[in-house]
Amino acid sequence: MTTINLTDQDLSQDMPPLPLCRERLDRIRRILTRNSGTLTVREFARSFSVWEWEIEQAAALGWIQIETRKPRTGRPSRIVREVSKPCTAKLPPYRWQIEKPISIRHARFAMLSTCGMHRGSRLGPGLPCTTDIYQHAYPRALKRNAAAASASRLRRRNDVKAARTWHYARHDGDVPRDEPMPRTVSAIIQRLREVRSWRVKA
Repeated sequence: MTTINLTDQDLSQDMPPLPLCRERLDRIRRILTRNSGTLTVREFARSFSVWEWEIEQAAALGWIQIETRKPRTGRPSRIVREVSKPCTAKLPPYRWQIEKPISIRHARFAMLSTCGMHRGSRLGPGLPCTTDIYQHAYPRALKRNAAAASASRLRRRNDVKAARTWHYARHDGDVPRDEPMPRTVSAIIQRLREVRSWRVKA
């Protein structure tokens, strides 16, 4: 089997950001309140594990403002400021109202297994190599029989099925090859219906 060097971080960067939930918005506002209403995007990430995409979505909803400060020397910094009276701000949904995203490892297995269907396996040309792919995605699965059973169960999951359908549709040319895969099953189905892919029902 051809080795594909793909890390979870590489795959996560290729996927669109998740929607901001109300719990994370409340945390952003509490952090700003404790820091006099001002904090840099870098400090949010380093000290509080609040990422840039969360900050940008909170700003798009109207709860905070992002300003770029350009010093005379050095790189510019992005400053996050609390909005005093966000009258027109919109509230994001709660976490339980947001569809659970496909995990990075499941998305990785789905992508590599669709590549394996075209490349073949060590058992013979044209045969699927899902067991090899599973051991590549889950290095701790050392026993091959157990890996084969786990790979079979994984392929029956709805999220893995949707992700595999996405990669097959991209191989067919239904979607651009550089378009990132949506993070949820419903988003994948909706996008494939928009491009009228034959792999999903209308």
